[in-house]
Amino acid sequence: MKNKENKKQKWNKTLRMVMRCHGIFEDSDKGCLARDLTKNMLVTANSLFAVWITSRLIDMVVSGEPWQDIIFFAFITGVITLGFYLATTTVERRKNCHQFARQSYDNRVLWEKVINMDYVHVENPETHIALERMRQGFWRMNRVAYGMFNCIMGLFTIVASAVMILPLALRTADATGFMGFIGSPWGLIALIGAVAAIEVIRGFITSKVTYKFLSGAMNDRKKIQGERTSSHYVDSVLQGYRNGKDVRIFDERELIMREYENSAMDTVSVWHNVLRKMWASDSVASLLSLVTRFIMYGFAALRAVSGALSVGEIIGFVMYFSRITGGIGTLTDGIGNISIDVEFLDDAFKFLDIPDEKYKGTLPTEKRDDNEYEFEFKNVWFKYPNSEQYVLRGIDLKWRIGEKMALVGKNGCGKSTLVKLLCRLYDPTEGEITLNGIDIRKYKYEDYMALFSVVFQDSGLFSFSIAENVAADTEYDPEQVRDCVERAGLGERLSRMENGIDTCLYKDFDEDGVEVSGGEAQKLCLARAIYKGAPFIVLDEPTASLDPISEHDIYTKFNGIVGTKTAVYISHRLSSCRFCDEITVMENGTIAERGTHDELIAKDGVYGKLWAAQAEYYKDTAGDLYM
Repeated sequence: MKNKENKKQKWNKTLRMVMRCHGIFEDSDKGCLARDLTKNMLVTANSLFAVWITSRLIDMVVSGEPWQDIIFFAFITGVITLGFYLATTTVERRKNCHQFARQSYDNRVLWEKVINMDYVHVENPETHIALERMRQGFWRMNRVAYGMFNCIMGLFTIVASAVMILPLALRTADATGFMGFIGSPWGLIALIGAVAAIEVIRGFITSKVTYKFLSGAMNDRKKIQGERTSSHYVDSVLQGYRNGKDVRIFDERELIMREYENSAMDTVSVWHNVLRKMWASDSVASLLSLVTRFIMYGFAALRAVSGALSVGEIIGFVMYFSRITGGIGTLTDGIGNISIDVEFLDDAFKFLDIPDEKYKGTLPTEKRDDNEYEFEFKNVWFKYPNSEQYVLRGIDLKWRIGEKMALVGKNGCGKSTLVKLLCRLYDPTEGEITLNGIDIRKYKYEDYMALFSVVFQDSGLFSFSIAENVAADTEYDPEQVRDCVERAGLGERLSRMENGIDTCLYKDFDEDGVEVSGGEAQKLCLARAIYKGAPFIVLDEPTASLDPISEHDIYTKFNGIVGTKTAVYISHRLSSCRFCDEITVMENGTIAERGTHDELIAKDGVYGKLWAAQAEYYKDTAGDLYM
């Protein structure tokens, strides 16, 4: 009873997987399976018609029928064949036209999932493993979808061929003994049984072994990691031209090639082992196919000797029967593909099924003309997924819109993590963060995110136009874009660009694209933050790669731009944030001190010691600018 229930569950699972694969392809190319079936059914029908024509023409010639009848028969045949050809090519053209759309949609399914998933998954290496399996899973989905296609085509071929061979199969001969058996319907039944048994063995045993080895290779973690590594070096070296300077100056060619070859060898070794194992099963499959043909041709020859078939009918019988055996093979292969690949699609679909763990909330954020917003961290603890070490411990912090707060401390003390929690890229492990007294998890995610403009130290720009990068959209206000770029300090550079804000960044897609320096890129990111117009702005060490003078210039300039909005300035350089209303000092994931610059210096605590350690550097590099 239990075994019966397990089989039922397996069948239901297989059916669900088949329908899901079919649904994905139908979403990308509606009617794709119907077009493929129509085209292949026309091809099969045309091939069976050609067999019948060949058999009939041979018999007409052998029996000495008038040549006029033969010519007329051939003409009619040509007209019918032309009709098949036109119908087939029409369906084939539509199939090819739609195929490109389906391939593009396949990639779109993956990238939409990447873009829309919770950020907690984006930083997780296991997500990237699942993504690689999903990319390879499209190969399996094709096999499952076309396994269903093969089942339908196999049945169609068997039925259509059986209809054509039936008149020949039912014809008997005046013979006795073994030849009489061969010439009787019982002989045909015995032949079909023998051939069907051989094809089932080939399809369900040898093919299953082959597919098992192949599937094992496709899911081999070593191979997947090797392909990911190889792809990384291709993207960063062959296509990432901006890395070319470092590769040449530091002579990293040998390092890169060695790592690339090692990752490639991991993939090659897996495939070499699998192909070696597959050789035996492939050889058995070929031998079984040879046995099938031997039985089929021998049976046809014996029926001809018994007098049951004419010369042309011998050819027709052999060709029809070969199509029946081919249909059986197609059917068993299709069932084999489905039964094997659905077992591995669970892993592939794990990526698409990665859940959104964040509660997105339902409350709209309050639209206040006075911008009176208050954020508060209440005993917040946080550790990253799959880690036992807390990055933040017992954080209690409050500030209101309009305040300028600096968040300072040594690298790795938890400053950027705190911002990620504030922006709901992660949720606290313990404790809560509130906006106007309400847990931020209860607000609509999109509404809440609209409150923030953040410039991270690794903020990225894309190979779009300057305007599209600043507006983060294809629709934008040109004057507002120019104003934001100028306010961010790039007005002079922009004036030298022939295409202005329509200038494309980088040369990935536009040979006239411009390369911008690190400082210019950060200013464009600042312009993007200004353009958004959010009431809460965070600068998360966006100038870490700049010298203290340039950093001070950007911070003071941006402080004037912010105006009455709330701004949080994060930096490990204490002097950059002296102008803030309050400075929060973090140490080892906790808040060590809070106060103004003068108050914290007077306390001579953590901030005072950090200031003293950095003061000489500021004097050496910037004179009295900071003192």
